[in-house]
Amino acid sequence: MLHVDETFFTRVGCMDGRVQIPLRIYGQKKFGAQYPDTITEAGKVGILAHNPTPEFLQSLKVKLDISINKHNSKGILVHGHGECAGNQVDDNVHREDIRNSVQVIKQMINNKVQVLGVFVKRLADNPKEWIVEEL
Repeated sequence: MLHVDETFFTRVGCMDGRVQIPLRIYGQKKFGAQYPDTITEAGKVGILAHNPTPEFLQSLKVKLDISINKHNSKGILVHGHGECAGNQVDDNVHREDIRNSVQVIKQMINNKVQVLGVFVKRLADNPKEWIVEEL
């Protein structure tokens, strides 16, 4: 059971551990929420943007419904990242996959909450640090 002071946002995207902390920090600031509900899979936006199966979409919808309706998610980050092993495409193509995935999710949830696309990439002058770029 949720406590009154617990707040959530939702992340939909890749499972790569390198990007999870920057996404958590970004989402906390963007949505003013404490906890991320994470719906991840290797290359998730690549799958979502290119004719996903009905089973894939239904599974995602169930998870989104829980996050939105049970955890009162304040918003959704749809994310991809550079150097993705699950969606091995050019970064610009990956960004387009994210944008397409945002549209699919907006329709899926009937625009109940804000849905933002973001791309996570290495900082040019410090390659050990990852930054979030809003699309």
